[in-house]
Amino acid sequence: MNIHKVFIFSLQVSIVSCAVSVSLSQLFLFLSLILYFFDKDRIKLEFSPLLKASLFLFITYLVSFTYQFISQNFNFAYLASARTSELKDILLFSGFIIVQNLGSDEEKEKIQKAFLIFLWVVLITGFISCFSPIRLSRLLSDLVRTSPNWKFTHHYGDVLGIGFYVPIGLMNTHLTFGGFLLFFTPLVLFRFFSQLKKKIFSKESFRYFVISFIFLFVVLLNNARSAIMGSIISILFALFDITVIKKEIPKHVVLKIAIVPLLTIALAAFAFTFNETTRKTVLPFLGEEKHTDSGRTFIWHSTFPIIKSNPVFGAGPGRYNEEIEKSRKKLSEENKELLFFYEVTQRGHAHNDYFHIAAVFGFLGLAAYLLLSSMIAYTILSSKISFEKRIMFYGLVGFFFAGLYQCYFQDDEVVIVFWLLAGFLDKLSRAPAIEK
Repeated sequence: MNIHKVFIFSLQVSIVSCAVSVSLSQLFLFLSLILYFFDKDRIKLEFSPLLKASLFLFITYLVSFTYQFISQNFNFAYLASARTSELKDILLFSGFIIVQNLGSDEEKEKIQKAFLIFLWVVLITGFISCFSPIRLSRLLSDLVRTSPNWKFTHHYGDVLGIGFYVPIGLMNTHLTFGGFLLFFTPLVLFRFFSQLKKKIFSKESFRYFVISFIFLFVVLLNNARSAIMGSIISILFALFDITVIKKEIPKHVVLKIAIVPLLTIALAAFAFTFNETTRKTVLPFLGEEKHTDSGRTFIWHSTFPIIKSNPVFGAGPGRYNEEIEKSRKKLSEENKELLFFYEVTQRGHAHNDYFHIAAVFGFLGLAAYLLLSSMIAYTILSSKISFEKRIMFYGLVGFFFAGLYQCYFQDDEVVIVFWLLAGFLDKLSRAPAIEK
């Protein structure tokens, strides 16, 4: 087996294993990176606008780190801690570089197939985990060793004697799994839409209906509102691209065909409201507050002073937790009646990608992140990629809207898929004649 085949196989495994284990996916991504550098015909960078925007983001990361490193009188302890923080995303970004430099049409088809297999793994493990009281990742890991981590998942309740649980697939949190669903919701729904456009009543239409229904069932039970909000934005963006920008389908045809999937979603949501267990998945979308909502207010309020104190270069990678502890303490002293809430709210990140990036990398980093989001949207709108392939990328747009309520850009499991998809978008968008 030559180096080209090993490289593609390793990259395929990295993509598919994103749905299984972040450690496994990173291992094969690292192997792909090594093989990439050993392949002399492949070591080249095409400095597309999307690549430039991505590199600009990581330059702001390095500028912020350098500024803090110098400000701390070259503190090498900070150097050690910073490399395990946001800076490690540079390795994940290598997925963009690798996929952006795919060669033949055959290689691109294999990578597209890998993304579809990833989707099937997400869908199947997600559906199974809807009915499993034990985390699927624990069922697998316990075959090798006993893990001290909590093995049970959240129980919604029972319907007709059947237990329903929050689906997280093989991941550890429902938010990470929600990020996976976000990326591929447009793909699933628009493939169903595309089939309806060909023929409403057919075996293929029914097959896509079943797939879409199961997918939406998993999405609703997963209940990651930030991801669902991002999915909705992705779908609206896709409709704008299809009907207004590229004018591939007339608006009235879209409205006519969309009635079937919209009724399917409405009926599924309506059916859920008849049961106390499933009602828990619907009411939060209608305004009912979840127990985590108030916590975000305190996290955001504690993050603003960090942004104010470090407006240009930010507090630096790896220093968010350190700085927010100072901010929390000061705010709790000023508002003693709220001390309990400042103490019990979650640590780790700002629960908003924009606030987190502004706090850690300053407004320079935030500007780079906004540029990246704009460039991805522009690349999709200006590309000549066929509709059947383009629907794989609309979820990237919704990803940035989901970040308004969650830190998906700080989640390694989600970010590695983001960069792989973004690199694939960049590759296909630069070869319109081939991709038609």
